[in-house]
Amino acid sequence: MSDQFAYSCPYCQIGYCQPGQATYVRMHDGMLVSIPDMPVWTCDICGYQEFDQEAVANLDTLLGVTEAAPDTQRPRPSEPFDTTTVRRAKP
Repeated sequence: MSDQFAYSCPYCQIGYCQPGQATYVRMHDGMLVSIPDMPVWTCDICGYQEFDQEAVANLDTLLGVTEAAPDTQRPRPSEPFDTTTVRRAKP
């Protein structure tokens, strides 16, 4: 993918988030909602994922959600990030 669409990862601050697609899963009013091929930004280093805000807003409109859902779908790396042992390559 082109670097013009990548942005610095807000979680690890080392990698770059690239556009892609993933399955979006969330509980809504006691029912499981699963949307395949939802636009997502994924870090190439830590795997952090952030679903496209416009796509999530459109889904919320379809579901009739009036307030933002808690951020429980965000994956976290299994180990804490240690900034003392990581070096960033010069651009």
